[in-house]
Amino acid sequence: MAEKKKVTANEIYDLLLNEFKIKEQIGSVEIILGGISAKYNGKDAIGDLLQEWLGEWLRQKNFYFRQPTNTQEFPDFLLTESSNSGFLELKTFNADASPAFDIANFDSYCTSLLTIPERIEADYLIFSYKMIDAELSIDNIWLKKVWEMTSPSGQDPLKMQVKRSQIYNIRPCTWYSKRLQYQPFENKIDFLNAISATLDLYPQCDKYKDNWLKNVKSKYQKNTGIRL
Repeated sequence: MAEKKKVTANEIYDLLLNEFKIKEQIGSVEIILGGISAKYNGKDAIGDLLQEWLGEWLRQKNFYFRQPTNTQEFPDFLLTESSNSGFLELKTFNADASPAFDIANFDSYCTSLLTIPERIEADYLIFSYKMIDAELSIDNIWLKKVWEMTSPSGQDPLKMQVKRSQIYNIRPCTWYSKRLQYQPFENKIDFLNAISATLDLYPQCDKYKDNWLKNVKSKYQKNTGIRL
């Protein structure tokens, strides 16, 4: 068997867009049971199915990747042998609506940055799709860092899913819109500062208030040799 080729998220994005021409492809989703087949015309399962498809595409290209044993864990794909680099997440949303996927659970994300602050460097491959008469197509594709698709929102330093004053998930802004009221963060430091400011606003975050940002920066420098 040929040795698997190492590939970066940027190379994957470029190949999908320019060689595979994913925006020109037409597909469908089908279930076969007992010899009876049916086309799927819904949207609820598209994210999981596109993740399975991307994994198969990577295998057929003989690209190196790993996936967590628990499919609910971060990230969807690891492109290196290291557990601290090569993070690739796949996100999808209906092209006829604004992106409303969960980037990450807020509490879990804050906790993870204290031990693996390199997670801030993760790449997010984002597909907007259309499903019309059981035909699936990719309307657009982006490769983003977390700070490039998040922003402040109203009184909150960071756009989030909040219910009854309880934070659940970090949510994206509509980064491609030309009419954004709140622009995406310019860099990773601005994004981390927004998280830190959020921790000061919500009682559920009291456990993080003591030097969370300082501890993340210190751990990042220890792990990478780079000062944030």
